[in-house]
Amino acid sequence: MLLVIGVYMLFTWTTRLYTWYANDLQANPYAALIHFPIVLISLGIGAYLTYLGVKGRRASRQSI
Repeated sequence: MLLVIGVYMLFTWTTRLYTWYANDLQANPYAALIHFPIVLISLGIGAYLTYLGVKGRRASRQSI
């Protein structure tokens, strides 16, 4: 479950990063400064959840 949620977060926030670059940065730089840390934090959370999911998946295969 963690792996799926992590991969989903990475996909959605990577898409949001592209949207941030294409739209927010060009239109309103002040809004872009507010959204950029949110995107980075969310990508970090997604990467950590993916890491935990992969680690758990490997541990479940070794115990069988």
